[in-house]
Amino acid sequence: MAKVGNNANYDSMSLSDWIKNHHSDEELRDLFLNMDIALKYIHDHNYCVEVFYPTEIEVLDNKPDHIQFNRLLELSSNPSIKNSMIKEDIFNSSLIQIGIYTNTLKRLTPDFLRENFDQIAQFLPEGDVPYYRGVVQRGASVYFCEYALEKRNRDLANLEKELGEGDGNSKQFTKTNGLNAGFGSISNDRINDNIYKQINGYKDSAFINYLLIPTLALLGLALVGAVGWFLSLF
Repeated sequence: MAKVGNNANYDSMSLSDWIKNHHSDEELRDLFLNMDIALKYIHDHNYCVEVFYPTEIEVLDNKPDHIQFNRLLELSSNPSIKNSMIKEDIFNSSLIQIGIYTNTLKRLTPDFLRENFDQIAQFLPEGDVPYYRGVVQRGASVYFCEYALEKRNRDLANLEKELGEGDGNSKQFTKTNGLNAGFGSISNDRINDNIYKQINGYKDSAFINYLLIPTLALLGLALVGAVGWFLSLF
C-alpha cells in the first residue's frame, strides 16, 4: 500500500467538503473529468485506488485539476487480475460521481445502482448518461475523460457538418480552440507528477536497490581479488 499525502505545498480539502460549496453540474463535471485523469495516471503508473471514498480523495488548493487519491495499492502483475482491479476502480469512480450528482452516496450500493439505473439516470447530465450506463450496466472499462474526448470530437464534427464547413472532421476546430474535450487536455501529467511523486519515488528506490546490491557485490569480489594479488607479490 502507498499512502499519498502530506503535500506541504498545497492546501487540501476532502472531496466530501469540497462538494458542500460546489453544487452546479458544470463544477462537478469539471472535477470528475480531472479526477478521472488522475485515476488514469495512477493506473498508468501501475497502481490503483485502495480506498475509493470522498473522505480519502482531496482537492488541493481548491483547484479541480489538483486531485489526490490518498490510499493507493500496487496493481497485480497478473494481467487478468490487473484488468479486474482497473475495471473496479472505474466502476467505483462512476458510483461516487452518480452518488454525488443524486445526493445519495451514503446509501447507494452497486447492486441498487445497477437495478435502478434508469430511474437514477434522469438526475445525471444527459450527455453523460450513455457513459455511466456502459460502466454500470455493461461493465465497460472506459475512462470518463476518454469518453468526454470522443464525445467532444464528435460534437465538433457534427457542428462542422451543420455549418457546412469542411468534411465533418473536427481536427480544425480542435486545433483552433486548443481544447480536446472541454477541459483543456486529456493529460495532466505536470500536476500529477508532483502530486503523486511517491509512486515514482518507490519505484526509483526499488530500482536503485536492484542495481546497487549486485554492483556492491562485484566491487567486493574485485577488491578481494586485488588484495589477494597484492599479497601474492610478497
